[in-house]
Amino acid sequence: EVRALDIGLYDPAGISQNVMRFIEAFLIYCLLEDSPPLDDADLARVGANQGLVAKEGRRPGLELERATGRVPLRDWSLAMLDDVAAIAELIDAGEGAGDYARAVAEMRRLVEEPAETPSARLIDDMTSRGIGYFDYVLELAQGHKNYFRELRPLPAKRLAAFEDEARESNTRQAAIEAGDTQSLDEYLAAYFASGA
Repeated sequence: EVRALDIGLYDPAGISQNVMRFIEAFLIYCLLEDSPPLDDADLARVGANQGLVAKEGRRPGLELERATGRVPLRDWSLAMLDDVAAIAELIDAGEGAGDYARAVAEMRRLVEEPAETPSARLIDDMTSRGIGYFDYVLELAQGHKNYFRELRPLPAKRLAAFEDEARESNTRQAAIEAGDTQSLDEYLAAYFASGA
């Protein structure tokens, strides 16, 4: 099971074939890589590292904790990408196109040039345009919507059906909210008390 994959803000589909190829090679690497059981100290390190990367992953020189000591995130990432690249080469040997190796090379480029990452692009675009996150992603979403509309417009009958469903959904939501007398805190207390 794979969770918490970022949605690619700049790709109308949310994920590109290149990213999917990288993920496939990475998952095969995870399958084949030795993975000894984790003890409590290991789990604590994993949690701390995950929090650091989520909060400070863009900080130059960020170091993570391994059982053997501290290591720069960049170095650890590049070493892992070396192993994933070997998997990509094996996949490409069977497919003959080199697409998987190129996908891994692109991820390597982003590790080596953090100013090219999607997060850097997001920050740069918002800063240069002087707009906030909400307005920025709303513009992106509108652009993606237009992309799909231009790609293949919906037939009028189907568009009308979607618009009807949206109106009915809003009506159902309003009815549910009007009949709701329980606060969120009360709901959560009852939910957890039921053992759900």
